[in-house]
Amino acid sequence: MSRVIICDTGPLIHLHEADAIHLLKLAGDILIPPAVASEFGRNPANGNLPNWIQIYELTARAAGQVERWVRNDDVDLGEAEAIALALQQHSDWLLTDDAEARQFAEGLGLEVHGSIGLLLWAVVAGHIKNRAQAHQTRNGLRRSSLWISERVVAAAVEAIDELFDNPR
Repeated sequence: MSRVIICDTGPLIHLHEADAIHLLKLAGDILIPPAVASEFGRNPANGNLPNWIQIYELTARAAGQVERWVRNDDVDLGEAEAIALALQQHSDWLLTDDAEARQFAEGLGLEVHGSIGLLLWAVVAGHIKNRAQAHQTRNGLRRSSLWISERVVAAAVEAIDELFDNPR
């Protein structure tokens, strides 16, 4: 059975900008809520969503949760819909690059990863075959609109090097 992954807008944009959006398809079945599809489509530079990304509607109950979270200023609309869809679909992963959304979703018991986490997964899973390719993808993410702290960049460099120095 394939891994079910709900994706927020950030990773879609950042991975697209880094020419690494194909990594999402390798990770599992990618589902997004309507607000994420809309947010991605607002910028013509993003192009069209890949046809393997599925847009899922929220149930009335999930939509009610979204309204409460947005009204309480817990998270923004796209993030709220992604979190609600992850709960609704009992997803394996939620992908978001937003720190507040990550904290909020983890507080609800979801397993959350971001674009850098997906990159590291791709290395471990053998989809990125060599160190140079891994660092090229990391550099692509660094050049994207994703804000990454120097601490996270250093940790990613160290993790990539460790994974290639000590393969499992």
